[in-house]
Amino acid sequence: MDPESPLKQIRTFQGDVADALSGQKESVFSIHQKEEIKKRESGIPTVEEANEKNAASKKRKDFIFLLIGSIFFVSVGVAASWYGYVEFMKRSAPPVLAVPENRFISVSKEVDMNLTNASRETFASAFAEALVGLNPGELVHVVGKVGMGETSSIITAAQFFSLIESRAPGSLVRSFDDLFMIGAIRAQSESGEASPFIIIRLNSFENAFAGMLSWEKDMPQDLLPLFSNSELVKAIDETSVFKDAIVKNKDVRILEVSAPVTDTAATSTASSTEMRIETVLAYSFFDNNMLIITNKIEALQTLIDRLIREKLVR
Repeated sequence: MDPESPLKQIRTFQGDVADALSGQKESVFSIHQKEEIKKRESGIPTVEEANEKNAASKKRKDFIFLLIGSIFFVSVGVAASWYGYVEFMKRSAPPVLAVPENRFISVSKEVDMNLTNASRETFASAFAEALVGLNPGELVHVVGKVGMGETSSIITAAQFFSLIESRAPGSLVRSFDDLFMIGAIRAQSESGEASPFIIIRLNSFENAFAGMLSWEKDMPQDLLPLFSNSELVKAIDETSVFKDAIVKNKDVRILEVSAPVTDTAATSTASSTEMRIETVLAYSFFDNNMLIITNKIEALQTLIDRLIREKLVR
């Protein structure tokens, strides 16, 4: 082997850079700049551009995360505030009482009565018990129901008139709405027993008006055992008929009877018996949508006043 023949040198990038620096008198910085210019011209991003792009991308991601976090915490805060407000209103608000659909006027007390399989006699007895102890100015509402508990339903007008074995014409009963209110009221100035009443919503005023006139001959026997004492019922005879009257500018039909009044004389041995005229039934159409039946003019006046007041409030 020729000792003078030199071995081939292995080319490296570092050697090429050294040759370029020695042959072209260039620096590392200038070479780097040329490489960057070539990359820019060929569309390849430079290191600076890549760094700037990465920095901008990182800022966008940070901003998005910050925005999402802000929205989340604001939403949680609003939801918590709203929940607290709703809970505060629920706890501070007065309890809402369930009002029966058939309560047409305000009442002093309410009595639920299960009328499932009830008869005319059992209803009359339970109704009389519900009226005991009613003070002047008070009104009791008797809510007749069919069934017990949550599955019970309010008795309809047709069911009630069937229960009391009423002889009201079928056209009259069909003119009644399902909802009706039965109870008793005792006026402030009224003495003695409370006055039972029935307030019925109407589906047809014309049929109800004609039907009530037809029912007048049987109404005393149907209602008076529920509305009045036995002495007044006995006082009714063939001469007892309904008459027209005006109460609170309303046309009213009233039934009056002559009842005896015993007035004790000054002497203990003498007494005289007098007769008085007393109303035992009265009914009036409050308007074309409502019928009122009761047994005293004073009670009818009070009921009309309360219905007018309820109508104004609504």
